[in-house]
Amino acid sequence: MGWTSVAEWDRLKAGVGCPMCADIHLDENAFSYKVAEFEHTYVRLPKNDVAHVAQALDHVYHPAKINYSVFGNLCPHVHCHLILQTFADDPHAPVNMHAQVVLLAPDEYRAAIQALQQALG
Repeated sequence: MGWTSVAEWDRLKAGVGCPMCADIHLDENAFSYKVAEFEHTYVRLPKNDVAHVAQALDHVYHPAKINYSVFGNLCPHVHCHLILQTFADDPHAPVNMHAQVVLLAPDEYRAAIQALQQALG
């Protein structure tokens, strides 16, 4: 998958037709609360706080480290990935979320979801 066209990127940056921007101006939307509004930026407090999710992941999986990777390259809006690192991972290697594909069986997904839901309270 390559970069989007310049015109599409400009459209997304302007918030035109962007699903993330559709209700960003509201004091509360399905995902967050508005904290502040500036000329070109909205500051929002997510309802699904990333640190809370990291605690749940730590509780369930006991990784050696959790990397917080903040991106905005495929969409001009910032989003965060939590990447679990184990002691078997090379701490000097760059993070590559596409290095391998790991798929679970449906019942394994259900069990993981249930464990994380319990950890999240």
